[in-house]
Amino acid sequence: MNDFFDARVRTGDMTETLAWLHAEYGQVDVLAERASIAERASGDETFALRHLEWDCRAEVVYDCDRFFFATSAAGLRWRVGTSEGDFSVDPGIVQPGQQFVGRPDVTDVHLIAFDADWFAEAARTIYGDDELDVRFDGIAPVSRRLRDYWVQTVRWSFTQLPLLSEPLVRAHVRRALVAATLEAFPLVGDPRERRASALEQAAIYADATSWIDDHASLPVTVDDAARAVGTSARGLRRAFAANGHLAVSPEEYLGLARVSAAHADLVGADPTVTTVAAVAARWGFIDIGAFVAAYREEYGVHPRTTLAR
Repeated sequence: MNDFFDARVRTGDMTETLAWLHAEYGQVDVLAERASIAERASGDETFALRHLEWDCRAEVVYDCDRFFFATSAAGLRWRVGTSEGDFSVDPGIVQPGQQFVGRPDVTDVHLIAFDADWFAEAARTIYGDDELDVRFDGIAPVSRRLRDYWVQTVRWSFTQLPLLSEPLVRAHVRRALVAATLEAFPLVGDPRERRASALEQAAIYADATSWIDDHASLPVTVDDAARAVGTSARGLRRAFAANGHLAVSPEEYLGLARVSAAHADLVGADPTVTTVAAVAARWGFIDIGAFVAAYREEYGVHPRTTLAR
């Protein structure tokens, strides 16, 4: 994705404060004699990390259009419907369609915001359930242990801000946050069924990567891999989307496995009797240009350089 943003503001001017909040959060009302804020917001169209510093008392009323997960220092009371709390005691959720009323009073807030449609699709992918109702039954984490796990994951994610413009780093951070959030907060439905589904997805992924590694030298396809591990091609792609770290699809993983194997051959080959084209063909690359491009992407040099060493 090329829609990365990294926006910052620091102002004690009420007009600037209101303009920023309205631009970033939509319909927001600040009821205070003065309002001084600072914020850094980084992310893309799917998610964002947001750190707000409130050096004032205020009341914020926000009609939520995405999933927000928040934790704060002392000084942020909130109300969502009939529920009330303090984000410094427990992190909490605000879901699309809910109205959030917050009363910051000289505090720091860390927010994780997810686009509603993207987050729902990510949850369905992780649990392998296209019909999953992605709503949360409650606001606080399900246990103290999982609360601490989520907070530590959030703290780690903010240490990655200097690298977040890199798409692979951003994908890794986003994946870690989604996994921690879905574990820590109470989704509607039976968590035992979801956990079993997630474990099945992970098992399919592990079996498929092992099978692909063993058969990468053969003219196999994703359909072959899916049949070998007892699922459909669609099911296999979903397992990779949920679990893949090196590759998010079986096609990508098969390509990487073949490039890796070709690399090993190039390292051990005699350049007087072996050519790059021969190694590429051995690992299924008919188009030598495509092989060179894939090899450069993975190893940073032309395969001819590796062969000549």
